[in-house]
Amino acid sequence: IRKQNLLLYFSAALLLISLLSAYFLYTRNKLKQKLKLNTEILLQQELATKSILEAEEKERSRIAKDLHDGVGQMMSAARMNLSVFSNNIQLQNVDQKHSLKNIITLVDESCKEVRAVSHSMMPQVLVSKGLPQAVEELISKISISLLQINFHYEGFEQRPESNTETILYRVLQECINNTLKHAEAKYLDISLVKDNVGISITMEDDGKGFDASASVQKDGMGLKNIITRIQFLKGTVDFDAAPGKGTSIVIHVPIN
Repeated sequence: IRKQNLLLYFSAALLLISLLSAYFLYTRNKLKQKLKLNTEILLQQELATKSILEAEEKERSRIAKDLHDGVGQMMSAARMNLSVFSNNIQLQNVDQKHSLKNIITLVDESCKEVRAVSHSMMPQVLVSKGLPQAVEELISKISISLLQINFHYEGFEQRPESNTETILYRVLQECINNTLKHAEAKYLDISLVKDNVGISITMEDDGKGFDASASVQKDGMGLKNIITRIQFLKGTVDFDAAPGKGTSIVIHVPIN
């Protein structure tokens, strides 16, 4: 009887161990499948974001080229024809002369605007020289009466990947535009630093500030675009802002 009882206990223990092993194996396989699924979802999201950003840049480039080579050239031709017409015709009426002069001026301004929009959508200096030079050119077009911008950069002896440069340029462009439109700031300090770890961007203004968390949750598409672009680069972005206390934005993007 004692041997039978021992055999029974041993069989029960073996069965329990087998059940526990089966449960642990099932749980581990389930966790593996869940982890694999999450990894696949993140990969698909990353690929989708990459496709969207690439398509957006291609569309920007196409529109910029169409504006420059199509609309821009047609308007330049119209400007030349108007100049020839103005030189060949003798208008006696002062009002007509004034109207023709205004038309030529309007066409001139339109040509400049088309070139500015085309260049803003795909700045050639970003392609030819790099991110710091493109940011400098962007800042140079902003009147100091609107916003005084102090820009410092270092460590860009070697250029990052073109995709990284383009995305960071768009982020800086968005941040500067937000400051111009909403901050009511007088000064903006921008620091762009590249080292062996990554690229860091710091932007600080003396504007009216805002509630960053509420803006992102509500309708801050500009802020969401910034966050999405930086997350695509595996980076981080922190907003330190409060109403009446200015805004500070700190971005860090690792270098692969």
